Amino acid sequence: MSITKGRAVDSITAAEILSSADVWDMTLPLVPPYWDIEVLVRYRRAGYTFVSATLQDWPPTYTGMLESIRRFKELAAPTTDWLTFGSSLAEIDRGRREGKLVVGLNSQETLPVGEDLSRLEALFALGVRHMVLAYNVRNIVADGCAEVANAGLSNFGRRLVREMNRVGIIVDGSHTGRRSSLEAMELSERPVIFSHSNAYAVCAHIRNIYDDQIRACAASGGVIGVVGVGAFLGDAEARTESMFRHIDYIATLVGPRYVGLGTDYVNVLPVKDHAALWKRYEATQKTWPASIDAWPDPTGTQITVEESYCFKPEQLVALIDMMLAHGYSVDVIKGILGENFRRVYASTPQP
Repeated sequence: MSITKGRAVDSITAAEILSSADVWDMTLPLVPPYWDIEVLVRYRRAGYTFVSATLQDWPPTYTGMLESIRRFKELAAPTTDWLTFGSSLAEIDRGRREGKLVVGLNSQETLPVGEDLSRLEALFALGVRHMVLAYNVRNIVADGCAEVANAGLSNFGRRLVREMNRVGIIVDGSHTGRRSSLEAMELSERPVIFSHSNAYAVCAHIRNIYDDQIRACAASGGVIGVVGVGAFLGDAEARTESMFRHIDYIATLVGPRYVGLGTDYVNVLPVKDHAALWKRYEATQKTWPASIDAWPDPTGTQITVEESYCFKPEQLVALIDMMLAHGYSVDVIKGILGENFRRVYASTPQP
């Protein structure tokens, strides 16, 4: 395909693009005890300017999330020369001007809200800017993508979406069931995102989203962050070309304005920690209700555990080179790298 606008693609390099681009990754879970500042060092060195981090206990609770945010900020305190926290565009832009990696916050569940919608304002005040409605399995808000019933939003879930709109927390459909996400996008008056999801048409995995979800997301003004997990890419080696294949599919279907990056944390954790993390999830909440080690079958809830099976920050230059080689213009590439998600953030209330 060819997506060309603006400056000729043969007159610029990936390094030049990175030197002037907003580069956002919309999902980097930093779930205790798997905290590692060196992970963020790698993102900064690779050229990223903003990372949206998941900081919460698991299963997530309100008090546990508050404590996780407090403890991680305390851990990061000695790194203020190159790292800063920020969620408003003013804070994010200031951090970039200062040459720092900016870390924002998200929640991969609505469980921390419980049945108390006033907690959304408190989480927004702490810097949380997007929230997944349901993590694979059913909660009081919505069905997750692993629920066979595929029910839609609950009555409470509809109230929660409206309150998220009012407060300014972006509705995130990743991990959420197909029907629930479609109903949320129909109901929401603000853009809805999929912070880290791939195209089901390219890889038939339950964590990926269908064409109707992609179209509805674009119609809402939202963005799909392509995720780097090998099982979701349909490529055990998580090669750059597989990441590009999902980007290209979504860009062809709805346009490149609705594509971004949400690579996920499994591209950086050590193998032993990654395996332990998923076993912990399985034991505590059954959030992955089928075998998690059953690669190469990509059609169920399986996820690989080896670090090599996930897209790494260091692959970013190769990804840009691949977009250039396929005729993507500089403007389009910068949109995918970060400007598209920045546009969504700009549509929310700025403190």
